[in-house]
Amino acid sequence: MVVAGGDYVHFVVEYGGKIEKCRVTETALLNRERMSRRDAGHAQLIAIFVRHRAEIEHLARAKLQREGHSDRGVVVTTEDLNP
Repeated sequence: MVVAGGDYVHFVVEYGGKIEKCRVTETALLNRERMSRRDAGHAQLIAIFVRHRAEIEHLARAKLQREGHSDRGVVVTTEDLNP
């Protein structure tokens, strides 16, 4: 399941036998593709996410391992995706 809403693309990953809520910021996705906000709607943000899904999910799992579970979910940011 992938949903674009607000300033995030929301997704889930399996970690530790559980399904964990995660999101990646719109800014991180746009920076990855060197696009501006006016050039990207929800469909484009999801397409960017799908292109980089494996890496984004890996980063989310790494954050879960470092920081543990959060009721608010893990957020993959520009600093994570575009170091």
